[in-house]
Amino acid sequence: MATLEQEVQDLKTRLTRLEAMIHRLANATPQAGGTGARAPLDQTQLLAWLKTHGLARDPTAEECRVAAEWEALSEADKKAHLAFMHRLILDPPLSQLLIAQRH
Repeated sequence: MATLEQEVQDLKTRLTRLEAMIHRLANATPQAGGTGARAPLDQTQLLAWLKTHGLARDPTAEECRVAAEWEALSEADKKAHLAFMHRLILDPPLSQLLIAQRH
């Protein structure tokens, strides 16, 4: 019984440390939508901030290639492609596929 009590005490100690660390991290990082009096970031600064926090990355070579192909399309071709994509009916819906993959 003593080992169980010791394990519970160790878990409580770890939980207290984790809560303190979360509190420190939450207070150290500016939150999106916060009410700070800072000037708004321009796109370059915002992208740098997002990258620093692991929320964005540079595009891969493949992504750059596909983007260049898209940009090279005429406006009519872009509109036709978007119209086609909006008419697609996925069976099963994408949301169900994602849920199934999680299990």
